[in-house]
Amino acid sequence: MLNFMIKCFINMIGIYIATLLFPAIFISGLEGVFWAGFLLGLLNLFLRPLLLLISLPINLVTLGLFTLIINAFLVVLTDFFVRGLTLPTFSLAFATAFITTLLHMLSSPILRKYS
Repeated sequence: MLNFMIKCFINMIGIYIATLLFPAIFISGLEGVFWAGFLLGLLNLFLRPLLLLISLPINLVTLGLFTLIINAFLVVLTDFFVRGLTLPTFSLAFATAFITTLLHMLSSPILRKYS
């Protein structure tokens, strides 16, 4: 449970950093950041493993780079369900997914300690 909460917090930080870097991304305050990070955490927990399993052949051919496309798709789904988040283009969703993925990679030693 603590591991999931840390991942959601990392998602919130990644989404907030993306809104600071790209002015076209709109988020309505801290409540929007909270719900977007929480929903992205839920989608990563339940939907991402299924999508990775389905896309395993193309993921093997691209040496794992297709995972970023899956992460961007999950960010687009988060944008669809959270009213306080607006991502106008897929490239901004890809950049947000890249930022959150990078933060997750950097925080993996912390997550290993609490798992």
